[in-house]
Amino acid sequence: MRTVRHLTPPATVRLGRLLAGPERPRLLELGLLPGTVVRVLSRGATGGFVLAVGDTRIAIDDGTAAGLEVADA
Repeated sequence: MRTVRHLTPPATVRLGRLLAGPERPRLLELGLLPGTVVRVLSRGATGGFVLAVGDTRIAIDDGTAAGLEVADA
C-alpha cells in the first residue's frame, strides 16, 4: 500500500482509498475523492504536504497523508 506519505514532490498520482479517520468527511468535501488525479506540490519540514486538485491547493499533515492511498496517474 503506497500513500501520499511515501511520495517525493513533485508527483502526480491517482487517489485510491481514503482510510477512515475523523478528517475523512472534510477531505471528501474538498474534492479528494477516490479516482481523482492529485499533484503533490511540496512537503514541509514537519512532514505536511501541499496537494493540488485542479486549481485548488490543500495542505494536509503527515498523519492525513498516511491515510491517502495512491496509484500511478
